[in-house]
Amino acid sequence: MKRSENKVAFIHRYGLEGWICCGGHAVPEIVEQLSTSSEVHFYGPKTTEARNRELRSKVRVHELPYRYNRANPNDKITKTLLWYLWLPILGIRCRAQGIRLIWNDETVPLIAPILRLFYGKNIAITVMDFFARIYTEGHPRLYWLRDLIERIDFAAWRKLPLIFTKVLYTQEFLEERGVPKEVMHLYRNPVDHAKFHPVDEETRRETRRKLGFTDDDIVLSHHGILHPNKGNDWIFQCLEKLKNDLPNLKYLLIGNGPEMDNLKQLASKLKITDRVTFTGWLPTEEDLNNALASADIGLVMRVGQETDHFHMTDTLAHEMACGKPILAVSLRGIAEVIYDGESGFVFDPKNPDTFMQKLTSLAHCPKLRLKFSEEALHLSRHVSNTATCARNLALELTNQMNQND
Repeated sequence: MKRSENKVAFIHRYGLEGWICCGGHAVPEIVEQLSTSSEVHFYGPKTTEARNRELRSKVRVHELPYRYNRANPNDKITKTLLWYLWLPILGIRCRAQGIRLIWNDETVPLIAPILRLFYGKNIAITVMDFFARIYTEGHPRLYWLRDLIERIDFAAWRKLPLIFTKVLYTQEFLEERGVPKEVMHLYRNPVDHAKFHPVDEETRRETRRKLGFTDDDIVLSHHGILHPNKGNDWIFQCLEKLKNDLPNLKYLLIGNGPEMDNLKQLASKLKITDRVTFTGWLPTEEDLNNALASADIGLVMRVGQETDHFHMTDTLAHEMACGKPILAVSLRGIAEVIYDGESGFVFDPKNPDTFMQKLTSLAHCPKLRLKFSEEALHLSRHVSNTATCARNLALELTNQMNQND
């Protein structure tokens, strides 16, 4: 591990390996890039994921005295509150240890103001979620709290030297609120194409057999946290209407979350339990890759809340890397990557007829699926290549540290 005056700290409330599993796929390569000239530190809780010994050999890991379990929904609340309590201490420790730049790869409210107060101004963040909006949407009595939190956050963000966003639309949104354009840089959802990729025919058939699908089934896949804003209830309603037109259509729903029980009850009520396969969280990334790559159509779905437009989504990134023809909700961030009729189909989340029509077209036309599949894979290797994403981000972090010399 390199000792250097150039010290950079990564912080994340999920812990090191938890961060990598939930979207920080490029972290090992970012560390590889930075460690040639800088000393890399990580501050965060312990994690339930398997330790990455190779990565830890290149990072000075400072673990907090508690463990974050991403599979436990309660940890989202309790461990995030603990994270807030520890942040001032982390800021002071980083300053005392000569850390020249802190990067936080998420947008938990008030993190930037707290770090500026206890650490200093040289902070980089990734802006992709506006949680104050997400959790107050539909609750007008809480809008005052949302507005207060955002005023505090935006005041801090305007003074940050470096902000990463997943889509260009987020930069437009931030610029309208006074964040300088020159501090913002694009950092698309990275994908390790050694882990997420198409599979051979033998693997495809064996995976489908294990999941209960036949070669004749048309399998629509989706994965992620089962949350109401994913709109799976909307998808179920459409599947029920398509039972006669597409008798071999099956829905592979990978993941878990607060909506699991509700969705199982809805599937039973709509009499589509034979068409929906709930896998829960799959045990390994290889299992996830094989499941996605063995499906016929990759679905990307959100209900279309205001905050949904700030994402490309890991679901889209993974489905593209697996070479799936994409059927995606029409959101501003997704539309930067998927062009309707060229690299996939997009649909209005308020128009089920359009969704069903485009799904039917894909189900009936293998040539169209092949065309979209090839284009999705090409796009993935261009926009989500882990090495490129890591190199560009590491360069910006290094440049920012060097500006302080």
